[in-house]
Amino acid sequence: MRAKEGAEMRYWRGRVDAEGDLANGHYQAAFCDRYGIDPSFYDGKRILDIGCGPRGSLEWAHMAAERVGLDPLADSYRELGADRHAMTYVATEAEAIPFPDAHFDVVSTHNSLDHVDSVETVVGEIGRVTKQGGTWLLAVETNAAPTATEPHLIEWDFASELEGWQVEDERHLARFDHGMYASWERGVEWADGPGFLAARLTPSPRASGGRR
Repeated sequence: MRAKEGAEMRYWRGRVDAEGDLANGHYQAAFCDRYGIDPSFYDGKRILDIGCGPRGSLEWAHMAAERVGLDPLADSYRELGADRHAMTYVATEAEAIPFPDAHFDVVSTHNSLDHVDSVETVVGEIGRVTKQGGTWLLAVETNAAPTATEPHLIEWDFASELEGWQVEDERHLARFDHGMYASWERGVEWADGPGFLAARLTPSPRASGGRR
């Protein structure tokens, strides 16, 4: 196990020690309320959550046609209780998503894009597996110094400068308690220094080649 992955597992084992069973009741709000999306939006859709962690981030989405959590540590998460979940876990890195082109209606990267090895490669893979007319839900820490587990610095204008994507909604949030969910709940708009970027994007028409 690489140093970065070892650090991630130490974090999650620490959460299990602190919480016992890992709760996942907050995820429906993260996928729905925080973006102004009604749960019915997910009826019959295929959802991919990149960097899903072991809590069961898509357990709420019983109305979906397919719900996949992708994480290189997915097999290790079984010891933390992930094997009890109804969603499917896939143990691989996001730089090579093992699904065909245009497979998913919704792809999410919640507090995970700055954890990957190559942001550019992962963005390309997200574009490949997202259907034309699909949705990318992006939430990421911004303007924060890189760490062992979050080696990339993402800036405020990241979403607006992405090629091949249209920003449907975007929020810049102040950071509270060093956490995305606390920051979302406070909902304080922010424009300078460390914070969180939350954006809902769709593939732009010029990126439609190869999509169905």
